[in-house]
Amino acid sequence: MKSVNEIWQTRVNQHINETRMYLKYMLNDHLLFVFIFLGAGGALTYQRWLETLSPDFPAIVIMTFTFAFIVITSSVRTLLKEADIVFLLPMEFKLRGYFQKAFRYSFITQSFFIIVPLILFTPLYFKVTDANGRTLLICLGLLLLVKFWNLRVSWAMSFYTEASAKWSDLIVRFVLNVSVIYFIFSQDFLFLIVLFVIMTGYVLYFSNNVKQKALKWEQLIKREEGKKQSFYKLANLFTDVPKLKKQAKRRAYLDWMVKQVKYHQENVYEYLYVRALIRSGDYLGIIVRLTIIGSIILSFLNEQLTGYIVVSILFIFLTGIQIMSLYKHFELLELTNLYPNAEKKRLTSFLKIMFTVFLVQTVIYSLITLLFANVSIFGGTFIVTALFSYLFVFIYMKNRIKKSEKDV
Repeated sequence: MKSVNEIWQTRVNQHINETRMYLKYMLNDHLLFVFIFLGAGGALTYQRWLETLSPDFPAIVIMTFTFAFIVITSSVRTLLKEADIVFLLPMEFKLRGYFQKAFRYSFITQSFFIIVPLILFTPLYFKVTDANGRTLLICLGLLLLVKFWNLRVSWAMSFYTEASAKWSDLIVRFVLNVSVIYFIFSQDFLFLIVLFVIMTGYVLYFSNNVKQKALKWEQLIKREEGKKQSFYKLANLFTDVPKLKKQAKRRAYLDWMVKQVKYHQENVYEYLYVRALIRSGDYLGIIVRLTIIGSIILSFLNEQLTGYIVVSILFIFLTGIQIMSLYKHFELLELTNLYPNAEKKRLTSFLKIMFTVFLVQTVIYSLITLLFANVSIFGGTFIVTALFSYLFVFIYMKNRIKKSEKDV
């Protein structure tokens, strides 16, 4: 029988090897080149935007909420599997070392999501404050401490099943995170000390309170499975992922979209794709989230045509690469073979839906520019973004899907 250390080491090695294998497929593709291109364009726009930045720009507030959302999503990667509820549950009292290793692994790997955004925000932070390199290092250390605190509280809350307890914790933690991160970037260390004392008391209270509680295995396994599936969905854009599971949710209020598809046997895939798009929380959620985030960022730009275009194109591209896996959604469905012409119209139907989605995003982003800029910038943003959407769908996506079908 394996020891607890051996179980963890085997799990983490499997996890790293699997992640590395899928990353190899993802980064070997055109994605890396596109990210380099967008990164270079974004950096140039970022530099020009900083030169025109007004002194009263609320940079610290934006950074505060950005990092507050990042740290509050902290959770421990346990790498548990469904079978563990049978084989590991009886030896729960021996698994302390396993979960300590899981905690350390989660903290180290998730620190990356603190360091990278801080590097991106550094030019903006230096522009609006009198901070220097030493100040930035202090901020990084304190942010990692806040991250550590959030992980500890998140782990303690995994012993609870009551929704009220979890929501209360989220609200309290969000308020504390926003407060402490704001004072970190404001370099107001007196308030920081007071807040850290409160946070220490908060985590100690829950750590002591859960000592008599048992692990909620089903909850931990479900959360771990959710994280794996999120990664599999991303990897599925570039290669087949056998472990990917699909879930559907009924949304009757969106049935009017399905009714737009004409009743004809050639439109089988168009009907199926529209239904999958609105019923799957993965696809619809990605579109809604990225549209909202893109709109918020656009609202902060200062009448710069290049900036509006880069942000609009970037978020349409991010939406596209994440929902592109919709094409394979009915890969194993045999019923469509009953319609002889359905397969011929499959790619056309998919591209039509993708272009419609991006066109809606283009209109929304362009209307945002109209609210915060002028008509000429609105027109420029709309034309360039719509042109990009067309090329992205009917050249990039089309060729990529054809290439992947030839490789099969």
